[in-house]
Amino acid sequence: MNEKLQLFLLRANTRCYGSAAINQEKLSSGEKIITFAQDEFEFKDVYYGGEPYAGQEVIFAGGCVVWAMQYRGRIEPGEDFAPIYGFLGRVLTGTKIGLPRGVDGARENQLSYNFKMDGDLDEFSARETISRNGAVVYSAEFLGGLVDVRREEQDEIQK
Repeated sequence: MNEKLQLFLLRANTRCYGSAAINQEKLSSGEKIITFAQDEFEFKDVYYGGEPYAGQEVIFAGGCVVWAMQYRGRIEPGEDFAPIYGFLGRVLTGTKIGLPRGVDGARENQLSYNFKMDGDLDEFSARETISRNGAVVYSAEFLGGLVDVRREEQDEIQK
C-alpha cells in the first residue's frame, strides 16, 4: 500500500469510530454508515447490528475501490457495553500508520487492548481483543487488503 493511501487510512481512523468528528448516518434498516473524504480518497464504513456487529470498511480513490476490510466483533455475554466500546473508540482514534485498527498494548484502568495482525495493509488477517484484568471481554476478527490491483490485466483479457 502506498504511503499516501496509508496516511489517508490513518486520518480516516482518527476521525471516524470513537471520534467527536464522526460523520455517521443511521438508516431505517438498521444499517449504519460512517464516511470521511479528503483529497481524492473517500472512506466508507458500513456496519450492522450493535451486539454482535459486522461490517466492511472501503476506501475509494477516484471513484474506484482500492482497499477493503471486513470485520465481525462481539462483547462477552453479561458485560456492560458502554465502558468497553468507549475504550475501543479511544484506542481506534489513537492508532498509527501501517495499522488498520488500534495500537497493541493500549491500557486504561483495568482494560487492555490487544491487536495481532498477520500480513500488512496490502493483505492481512487480524484479531483484536479487550481484556479486563486478563479476562477477554471483547473480541473481533478482520480480513482485508488492496482491491482490484490487477484491473489493467483484467481489462486487457476482456477486450
